[in-house]
Order: sequence, then C-alpha cells, then structure tokens
Amino acid sequence: MRIATVLALVALSLSSTAQAADRKIDEFFGRWLGTGEATQGIAAPVKTQSRDSEVIIEKAADGFKISWTTMSSDVASPTKSKVKTAELTFKPGGKPGYFVDMKSGNALDGKKTTWARVSGDTLTINQLVVGADGQWDVSVYDRTLKDKDTMEMAFTRISNGKIGRQASLKMTRAKE
Repeated sequence: MRIATVLALVALSLSSTAQAADRKIDEFFGRWLGTGEATQGIAAPVKTQSRDSEVIIEKAADGFKISWTTMSSDVASPTKSKVKTAELTFKPGGKPGYFVDMKSGNALDGKKTTWARVSGDTLTINQLVVGADGQWDVSVYDRTLKDKDTMEMAFTRISNGKIGRQASLKMTRAKE
C-alpha cells in the first residue's frame, strides 16, 4: 500500500512537471508553406491526395485571423487539382487560450460552430455542423509547433463518429 502511494505521488509529480506551458497565440503568427497528403481508412490508410498549402496566421483585434489555401491533386488523376481557400477570424473565448470564430453559429440550427484553443505546442481549430436530419460532421485542424520555424498540421474529418478523411502536412515558416 505504501509503495503504491509513493509511486502515485511520483507519477503525479512527473506528469505535472512534464507538461509544457501553453504557447501564446502570437507564436503561431506568420506565413507557413508546406506539403503533405490526405488519406482514407484507419487500419490500412490509403493515400488519396497530394496537398500543397499556404497558411497565414496573424493578429486581429484582440484575437487572431487564419487564412489558408490548399491545392489538392487526386492520386488516381494527378492532373485533376482543386484549390480551396478559407478564412476565419477569432475573438478571445471565456477561458485563457480559447477563442471563438466571429461568425460562429449554433450547430443545432445548421450553422457552423467554430472554436480554437491553444494547448501545449498545438493550436487546434474545431468546426461542428449538425444537419437538419441530425447527421453531424466535425473537422479538427491541429497545428503543432515543432520549433520556431517548423509546424506540423494534422486534419481529421469525423462524420457521425466515423473518420472520413485525414491529412497531414509538414510546414515551414516563410522568410519574409
């Protein structure tokens, strides 16, 4: 019993000291360029697309703005490419490190509900949409700083509890 208590205390102290302090949002600011791939399937993921992306994260009032452009090319038909762009502006949320999209709506009314948070080295942006039929989609964008000039982006789309698509990109901060 004594050994279990000591081990629990050691584990607790190690876990609290091992946790890194949350980064500040301005550490993510900059223009990021990268390449990666999209996959489908969990057990044996299959590459479905090549992706090239530009992400710009910058200050906006007392929050931040993020915009991105992604060009994706299907593996089966590499000459067929699509370009998508998006932009979101966030204001501070109710807790430190949390942000809410300025255009965020009520998911139960069929509007996108979008929020962000910084936890450790990762800026996570979540988007939830609930259809009129109750079907739901969540898109999760994790942008993790590896060092001052390197970021990894992981995207996951979950539809009604099943992972539909995943993508990962390695990005570097552009030198302006």
